[in-house]
Amino acid sequence: MEIPLCQLNRTPQILLNEPDDLPYYRHAPARFAGAVAPDGAACAIWSESLAPLPVGLALDCPPVPDEEDCERPVTMYYIGLCKQVFRPLLHEDAAFYYLRGAQTFASLRAAVLALGDMTGRTVIAEVAIEDDEGRMADGTDVRAAVGVLQRIGVTTVILTAHDPESMTEALDLAAPYARVALGACVHSAWLRAQTKLYNTEVLLPADHDDTARLLEALDSHTGGELVPRDHDDFILAPDGKNPHFIDPTIDISDEIECGPRLEEALIEAEDDAGALKLLLETEDDVIKLEEFRYMISRPVCLCAESADLLEQGLRVYPGLALYDGTWEQPEDVLHYLEQKYGLIRL
Repeated sequence: MEIPLCQLNRTPQILLNEPDDLPYYRHAPARFAGAVAPDGAACAIWSESLAPLPVGLALDCPPVPDEEDCERPVTMYYIGLCKQVFRPLLHEDAAFYYLRGAQTFASLRAAVLALGDMTGRTVIAEVAIEDDEGRMADGTDVRAAVGVLQRIGVTTVILTAHDPESMTEALDLAAPYARVALGACVHSAWLRAQTKLYNTEVLLPADHDDTARLLEALDSHTGGELVPRDHDDFILAPDGKNPHFIDPTIDISDEIECGPRLEEALIEAEDDAGALKLLLETEDDVIKLEEFRYMISRPVCLCAESADLLEQGLRVYPGLALYDGTWEQPEDVLHYLEQKYGLIRL
């Protein structure tokens, strides 16, 4: 499923999500980007009746488990839980999967990784904005969320918000840095009120609204605005919650062992280099990295002699890790880690 990026002469397209609204596609096919089916049975029927429109399947992220009740690393456990929940729901007719309902950004990222392990289908991710400063419920900045998701296989990010002002603010923050299609779940009343929607290419009807009203409101909406994506002179390297905009020549600390003293080492390194280089030598180090990631508020450079350990670290670290060549890895390994986890080579 491909959605063009911000064409000046293009009105946002709509994602159908209700069976009663399917006839609208036959009357005006160009107005729709795809359809999101609620289950496999509907996906099969819709795929046949709406062809060639891409039809995807909605997947609800499972609840985040209590860390005291699951094996560590918790991220690995949750990825396994996602696979267990998603596997019986996957459908051969699904052109894409629509991930929704994530409680935290880390859980959304883990769900994306789980789907990537199981299927090569397109992934659309829903990001729920909870305040008027563009942050999710766990405090994750929308720029950090989009920055990570677009480098781990997500092709479209759909934002949800409680009010139009929060939606506008989140899109305003994310649009200059998004290299994937941005979408918004909106009420038709928001469009009639001329709510600003920056670089928005896909619309999804909000709960208790419908496609008919959304189409009508979209016809008179003049609040769409294009902002340039011209921030390629720096690197967006989120730590999993906050965005960091860095230069490729960023100063990186000496190696910090992810051992029993990691908490102390992070406190001691607080005012040192611009990025922290964390060394992984054992599987216990991966657990420590996950346990104390809340203390990390700067870009992270991960290094490990073992490619397997490096991958484990990348799976649990919710941001985009840097790689500076320490413990040089084979080219094919680095390419895989870039594609799978968004590893940033300096």
